[in-house]
Amino acid sequence: MLASAGTSAAREPSDEAEAALEDRRERLVEMSCRDAQGRPESWLDRSHSYLSQRLCEPAAWFDGFFGDPRSFEETPVGTFVRLRGSVQWDASEGWGLGLGIRANVLLPRVSERVRLLISRDNVDDGFEDSDSFAERDERTRLGLRFIASEDNRSQLDIDGTVGVSGGGLNPRVRGRYRYVHGLSATTLARATQSLFWEREEGFGTRSRLDWEWLPTRDRLVRVTGRGTYSEESAGVDWETSIIGFQQLDSRTAVRLEAGAFGWTRPDFEVEEYFVAFRFRRQFLRSWLFYELQPEYAWPLDEDTGQRGSDWRFTTTIEIQFENDRSREYRLRRYLGEEDVDLEDWSPDTPIPAEAPGDRALDPVLEDPENERESEDPDPDGGG
Repeated sequence: MLASAGTSAAREPSDEAEAALEDRRERLVEMSCRDAQGRPESWLDRSHSYLSQRLCEPAAWFDGFFGDPRSFEETPVGTFVRLRGSVQWDASEGWGLGLGIRANVLLPRVSERVRLLISRDNVDDGFEDSDSFAERDERTRLGLRFIASEDNRSQLDIDGTVGVSGGGLNPRVRGRYRYVHGLSATTLARATQSLFWEREEGFGTRSRLDWEWLPTRDRLVRVTGRGTYSEESAGVDWETSIIGFQQLDSRTAVRLEAGAFGWTRPDFEVEEYFVAFRFRRQFLRSWLFYELQPEYAWPLDEDTGQRGSDWRFTTTIEIQFENDRSREYRLRRYLGEEDVDLEDWSPDTPIPAEAPGDRALDPVLEDPENERESEDPDPDGGG
């Protein structure tokens, strides 16, 4: 009896601690994922609000589970999820359907340097929606990224992801280094080098070089090239393109792209040339977008060695799920401001994800001499 009572007494504090921990996790989920605007009236808004909360809750729980309890009252977890459904018509292949998802989750309690990634692409995290290379790989990947070091001009990160391919799992570990150098007041060059291992490809390396011209915060021209070599690749798999886009207003953008991709072994071959135009517009809600993309391509027939021609047309609907933490983070990046009041930016107005935003005022584009002068305007110490 005494032993039983002692065991019960010893167990009670543990039960209380576990209950308190669970309560903290639930309050963290509520704080991170609640609908600040209240529950909307229409079925469309109710459905979006419900899914936004459900997508946010696992990340918030994960962040609270691994985070320091003392930091519980810090900024909530930030979730940004893009769900894209597409219908494509191809003159040679007929009709096709596609579904893609990309998520970038901020986990401040684990570390500001950690990101949870969910993506149906190569998780390159290039320039938001204007990265053509990200759409060539259709495998869904899930994983974590650790940002080892970061400043205005360089970033070193390490990520581990698992992809689903051929009905099996394809794990990958990758280290990546980026360096950005300003060439003039409106142009920059960015070099990216990656080393990776994955189960299907083995060890490999990927090099990428971008040249960008950012005349305004609403316009971008990019010339880009990438090459990948692995134990299983046909020599170097390469891709190159030139992209130009214009943000017409906060709800509308257009993009024009021309490019090619191919391989180098056993002979240098261009698998396909292509030209594509994309019209993107937000409609009905700030989180709802549609895209219309006509494309004309000249693919190589591997059997005959002849190059054909092919019309394609793709219609895409995109739904964004986001909480206030993520919206504030993206708005701060776009406006280039440290302090952002969400009430000053209408919830009905989308954040232009494709626009360069404050990248047009990026520190790498500034003259180093001017930077030093601004830091020390009066070397003699006068007023």
